[in-house]
Amino acid sequence: MDLSFFENPAIIWIICGIAGLLLELAVPGLIIIFFGAGAIITGFAYWLTPLQIEFQLLIFLVSSLVLLLIFRKTLQKRFFDSSETSKDELEQEFIGKQAEALADFVEGTGKVSFKGSTWNANSQDSIKQGNIVTIIKRDSLTLIVTLK
Repeated sequence: MDLSFFENPAIIWIICGIAGLLLELAVPGLIIIFFGAGAIITGFAYWLTPLQIEFQLLIFLVSSLVLLLIFRKTLQKRFFDSSETSKDELEQEFIGKQAEALADFVEGTGKVSFKGSTWNANSQDSIKQGNIVTIIKRDSLTLIVTLK
């Protein structure tokens, strides 16, 4: 087998670029993909006109960083932004569900049992131990509840 094919810097850059693109699948973070794309760009630049190693490295770094700075946030929002999904899941998980007061609420603050866990809770209603309450909102680790 003739390995001279792999001595061509353009081929080496393109193979490294494809490896970088595939590596992004194994190591998510949306960074490696841009360096893979930069390597592919460098490979095609060398293929168009042979360049010295210094210029190859310069093209690789500049193209990778430019792609990273321009496209990373856009791609993250498009593929990984689950804030809307998380809000919908949160509402389905808590809002409108029933919980049980574990003790009398003092000055609007108490504890409730929900899905086997104890939660801090706030309410404007006068809630007594054993009352069944409805969750109307979740504020971080505190549930806002009202009497059923």
